[in-house]
Amino acid sequence: MNVEEVQRRLWEQSQEHKGHKNSGGPLFPVNQYDRRIRNLFDLMHHPQWLYAACESVLIRSKGKATGVDRVTVGQFKEGLDGKLESLRLELKRGTYCPQPLRRVLIPKANGKTRPLGIPCLRDKIVQEAMRMALEPIFEVEFHDNSYGFRPNRSTHHAVFRCQNLMHTGFTWVIEGDVKACFDEISHEAILSSVREKVMDNKFIDLVKRLLKSGVQIDGVVQPTVKGVPQGGVVSPLLSNAVLNRLDWFLHDKGAYDKECRRIRYRQHSNIRFVRYADDWCVFITRGSKKLAEDLREQIREFLIRECGLRLSEEKTHITHVRDGIDFLGFHIKMGIGQSGKLVPKIEITTKARTNVLKRLNETVRFRPQQESISNRIIRGSSVIIGWANYYRIAHNYSNVASKLDQDAFWITTKAICRKLDISTAKCLRKYRMENTIGVDEDCKLKKFSNTKMSLNYKGPRPYQPGKGHYLEDAEWEVKFYLYDKGRPQSMDLKIEALQRDGYRCQSCGIPVSFKSSQADHIQPVKSFANLAQAHVLKNIQTLCLPCHKSKTYAR
Repeated sequence: MNVEEVQRRLWEQSQEHKGHKNSGGPLFPVNQYDRRIRNLFDLMHHPQWLYAACESVLIRSKGKATGVDRVTVGQFKEGLDGKLESLRLELKRGTYCPQPLRRVLIPKANGKTRPLGIPCLRDKIVQEAMRMALEPIFEVEFHDNSYGFRPNRSTHHAVFRCQNLMHTGFTWVIEGDVKACFDEISHEAILSSVREKVMDNKFIDLVKRLLKSGVQIDGVVQPTVKGVPQGGVVSPLLSNAVLNRLDWFLHDKGAYDKECRRIRYRQHSNIRFVRYADDWCVFITRGSKKLAEDLREQIREFLIRECGLRLSEEKTHITHVRDGIDFLGFHIKMGIGQSGKLVPKIEITTKARTNVLKRLNETVRFRPQQESISNRIIRGSSVIIGWANYYRIAHNYSNVASKLDQDAFWITTKAICRKLDISTAKCLRKYRMENTIGVDEDCKLKKFSNTKMSLNYKGPRPYQPGKGHYLEDAEWEVKFYLYDKGRPQSMDLKIEALQRDGYRCQSCGIPVSFKSSQADHIQPVKSFANLAQAHVLKNIQTLCLPCHKSKTYAR
């Protein structure tokens, strides 16, 4: 089976179904449920389809939280073919039963926590198989102004779209947010959205079982009667399928093409919108605040009636474009452009600056005393790179980045001084490197200003079945792997050993760097009474990655 070819055919069949629905008129209505996708469940237990889903899941899940069974990616790979065959037979026979989700609380910037539901790996594989089948089907139906959790689309596309609408004369804005969207979304609305495109009772039953799998909290399994788990593979797609109804509800409120030109000539109001997941903005031109308030009430009633959702009172409000809007961490306001005219500008908010400094303090400064300096610098660099990649589209990025570089430098300096109990002057003499701080050329603190500002807007590429790439904004933060887990000082010892050994492998003699080498124990740790005795510089040598691997497997 060619997975990409199957997805292309699903996409084409979904287009035919959409064309059939739109062909009906008031005089000659058609049944909108004709030509829906059939036999979708057969893909769920096809060996090649399931194997493709497994490959994708294992790559994305490496180093991430496990489900209730605590099975890691490495453990799951042992006897992988047998596990996949067992899972395939369970799906085919209808005996597959998803395990409960593991509840994990993630701290948010406002001090609250976000509950995540982490599925087991085998359940992730099933969800990925479902996502692979549903994605080309629903991409035909999704609105162009929806940008969240879709292939080839990101938050930057949504923010630039808002900037463009403000530039074309829209005045009043409804800044909206759905209250606890993932936790409160109606199961009936999800299943109804899937039934509109899929005619396969077995597949619908599989979706229902995943939605009703329950969640484990403090060892107790609680049933799930509403919502989709944040952390589930197929959850964003299912939530988009429901919120797509809101998109087309708002679309019908606006005028387009010839009608748009007509109402512009008559000075009537018009409406556009931008949505990213459960955050959205509705733009109104040639309208009043009263019109915006009426539309907000219509949206509130529509969400309750069609989606089982409610607007967040504290986050939904009406503003004028001259006062600026806050959307996806950016502040978009009118400012003086190079031509001397008012133009919308994207800016970094004070809250975003405060949050990144707080995260830097948490990852670099407020750490256990025994944690190595190298470890802290790599952690801090990952925060800096992720933040810079996200906010580099702002007009004031360069000014903010230069100020944040100074703050990050002194946060790291204070962390080193506190750890080693040395003065600032001594720390700078030993660890300062050009305009940053570090322990080695390959292990120094990254700078915000090294990431260049980018104001060039490029719209999302058209969707191609089987070739869509998810621009996961959260994944822009560089993944950090804890090299010295259980050995807090190993990274500092690795740097010292590299410098002592002249950056050469002590086995084959080839030149190595920090990233292409490993700190190897000359005498195994098990031959010492404790870790502290084994973990000293005289027992550490520098090996290249192939030599270290061959020595490890030779033991």
